[in-house]
Amino acid sequence: MKGVWLVFPSTQKFSHKFNLGVIGLLGVLMLGLIVGCSNSGNKGSSAVAATPSPAAANLAENTETRIISTIKGDIEIPAHPKKVAGMLYVFADHLLALGIEPHAMVTYNDLGFPEYLADQMKDTIAIGSGEAPNLEALLESEPDLILASKTLNEENYEQLSRIAPTILFDNENEEDWTRFRQTAEIFGKEAEADQIHADYEAKIAKVRDKLAAAAPNETVAYMRIQDKQLQLIQPGDNFTLFGPLGRTPASTERIDFKDSWNVAISEEVLPELNPDRMFIILRPGDSNQTALDNIMNTSIWANLTAVKNNHVYIGDANLWFAGYGPIGLSKVIDEISGAYVPEI
Repeated sequence: MKGVWLVFPSTQKFSHKFNLGVIGLLGVLMLGLIVGCSNSGNKGSSAVAATPSPAAANLAENTETRIISTIKGDIEIPAHPKKVAGMLYVFADHLLALGIEPHAMVTYNDLGFPEYLADQMKDTIAIGSGEAPNLEALLESEPDLILASKTLNEENYEQLSRIAPTILFDNENEEDWTRFRQTAEIFGKEAEADQIHADYEAKIAKVRDKLAAAAPNETVAYMRIQDKQLQLIQPGDNFTLFGPLGRTPASTERIDFKDSWNVAISEEVLPELNPDRMFIILRPGDSNQTALDNIMNTSIWANLTAVKNNHVYIGDANLWFAGYGPIGLSKVIDEISGAYVPEI
């Protein structure tokens, strides 16, 4: 019912008899208006009820839920999540590979979103880094589902769960395809995930054959500069792709990794390794670049086989270390392939 205003001049004087007449007439008029508007409103309500609006349909869809099993037990989540937040940057790769733009996402070591994904995340809300998430920003983003990491988020799981339903993933699956498949299952995209995985395996096989033909007997070492230290990456670490790509690691018999995926080494160890090819992964930062420059200016460096043959390649840590998803892994494979057999 629209508001109906009856305006009276405040200075007008009426006789007592006239006032009663006017009041009676106004009472009849008001009653008619109320009844008419009430009937009109009822008719309108019937019409709306008969034809639900798109907003009402969306509301119904978004309030539909289902139960899933997680490492924290069974939890209730939206049946069709629309505003997904990720507490580990790898979730951005997984979601985008499945055609889902993240609603909110932690950044990679305070360096922003991984550069190789940034153009697909223009509308994604940054919520701090994985190591130091901004829970206030997360709350303000109003997610309807949160994807989190056991290693980084188990301590604040209850806080996250109060913001939105939170699925805690076990990081033991970080470097294989299990977590990607689990993510796909949440959104009913198992078929898409299986196809993406199949395409990846086909690409691995193709590049492996290509490298075997181009450099059948060569050795390779993967290293990084971190905190101004030269670190050797464990050959068994999945991201190096030694096994999948059929590459032979440089001798590491004297290196004790102590169950770690990397170990700091001095430049004096390099001649013993003496790989045919070296991939050095560099994190952004002047101190890391300076440390690498200092190593490159030594005679030890100059006499390495890979250096003499110009087979040293610098990789961006924003891709190599953040790219555990299908998109990032595919790009790393492209870089490795191009290092052995440059595309013309």
